[in-house]
Amino acid sequence: MDIDILARGLVAGSLYALVAVSFNILYRPTNVFNFAQGELVMLGAMVFASLATVLGWPWYAALIVTLLGVGLLTLLIDVVAVAPVLARSQHGTGWVITTLAASLIIANGVNRIWGPDPIVVRPPAPLTTDTFSLAGMTVSAYQIFLVLLTIILVLAIEQVYRTRQGKAVLAVAEDREAALLRGVNPLRLSHWSFFLGGAFAGLTGVLAAPVLYASTGLGPALLLKGFAAAAVGSIGNNRGALIAGYLIGVTEALGAALLSPGYQEAVVFLLVLCVLLVWPHGLFGRPFARTV
Repeated sequence: MDIDILARGLVAGSLYALVAVSFNILYRPTNVFNFAQGELVMLGAMVFASLATVLGWPWYAALIVTLLGVGLLTLLIDVVAVAPVLARSQHGTGWVITTLAASLIIANGVNRIWGPDPIVVRPPAPLTTDTFSLAGMTVSAYQIFLVLLTIILVLAIEQVYRTRQGKAVLAVAEDREAALLRGVNPLRLSHWSFFLGGAFAGLTGVLAAPVLYASTGLGPALLLKGFAAAAVGSIGNNRGALIAGYLIGVTEALGAALLSPGYQEAVVFLLVLCVLLVWPHGLFGRPFARTV
């Protein structure tokens, strides 16, 4: 078997894991899935490509502006499309429609501004996408950087949840009403989580651009695989999302190599179906009940 399959799977899995983590950042204090998340990843890639490649901005300056811009847009989605729905009913699901509407608005706007042509994005120096042989695998320095950075980011986010603010987020996720009685402001945490989740989605787009190019078609594929990774790894569990992302990425690469690229989507979602049939709460989830 071609060992390059493993390299391709780990690179793709890193991106799926990052999207899954961005879902989790939003979900923990709000119990809301932002279905515009895939388009925010795509928007991050397109904005960064325009600043760094087309306009020639320094790489890190373009990165900061992209993260702030996408984060603020996601905060606007929370204020306009999510918070009013939750204010009417904390247990309603109207946010499904409103976040999908936000996704369509972003997709149409980006298509009108940038069009369908992809933009080639170079990684930051001294990294390159030039490949070389490592332990029998054909990889690039940027691919190794992407996999290592993904692991570091997930571990760093887990450390954030150990801080006072992070524990407040976990308290809201566990019991919103009880956290409110203890002086925690769920609305403020929701706003912060949407901003940070959006910025993280923008970062995912920036990291994906040198590998997949910046294009308007980037969002839907990463949205589906990222959501699958979040579900398989257990919603809200970032380490589970990391492992599930790599599991899905390697499975996808194996399906393309052993069967056909046309079957890789079916293989991935067959895996997701099998896992969730056996473990409905994901690989690392557990059933819970609430006494009232």
